Amino acid sequence: MRLNQAQVIEKVFKAYDCRDALELGFFHGVSTVYMASILKSMGDRRTLTTIDLLSAKERSPNLDELAAKFGVSDHVEAFYEPRSYLWRLKAFIEEGRKFDFCYLDGGHTWADSGFAFFLIDKLLKKDGVILFDDMKWTPEHQPAAQHWPEDERTTAAVERVWTLLVMQHPNYDRVWTHGNWALAQKRDNTPLVGGAKRIWRKLIGANKYINFRPDR
Repeated sequence: MRLNQAQVIEKVFKAYDCRDALELGFFHGVSTVYMASILKSMGDRRTLTTIDLLSAKERSPNLDELAAKFGVSDHVEAFYEPRSYLWRLKAFIEEGRKFDFCYLDGGHTWADSGFAFFLIDKLLKKDGVILFDDMKWTPEHQPAAQHWPEDERTTAAVERVWTLLVMQHPNYDRVWTHGNWALAQKRDNTPLVGGAKRIWRKLIGANKYINFRPDR
C-alpha cells in the first residue's frame, strides 16, 4: 500500500466511522500499519484485525516489527494461519464477531475470493463496507498456476467476483471503482441505493460526485 492509497482508506474510515476493521492478507504489514495508524488517530478504541499465513512471520520486516516501530501494536490483532484466512473467518462467524470494514487483499483466485466474499458478508455489519484490491491481477505468470486452464490463468478473478457476485448481490451497492480498487457497501434489501452515495456526496461535494476519483 502506498501513501496515496492510505489517504483513500482514511477517507473511507472517516466517512463510515469505522471502528472494527478486518484485513485479509498483509504481507510485510505496511498496509496494516497505515490502517492501524489511521484508526489510532481517530480516537476511542478502534482495532484492525488482520490475517495472513504463518510464513509472513519470516518476512523482513514483518508485521510485528513494523507495528512496534510505529506504535500501533495495541490497535492490531494479527492471526497467522497455516493454510489460509478462510478457516479463521469460519471461527469468527462461530464467535459472532462483526466488522464495519473489510480490506480483501489475499487469495486472488475465483475460489478463494468468491468464498471469502460469502464469509465476509456474514461478518460485515449493516452499512459496513468492503474494499477489493487487485481487481486487474491475473495469475498467468505464477509458477503454481502454469498447469491451470488458460482462461483461468488469464482472467482477473477478483474482478469476476466483483461483477458476478458482489454487484449481483441484492444487499450490496457499488460506492466506487478506481484502478485496482473497488468499494461496496452492505445495506438492507430495499430498492433505495442512495445511502452510500449520499455519504460520498456530502464528503466530497455533490457536484463532484459523478466524476469522483479516490486518488484526488
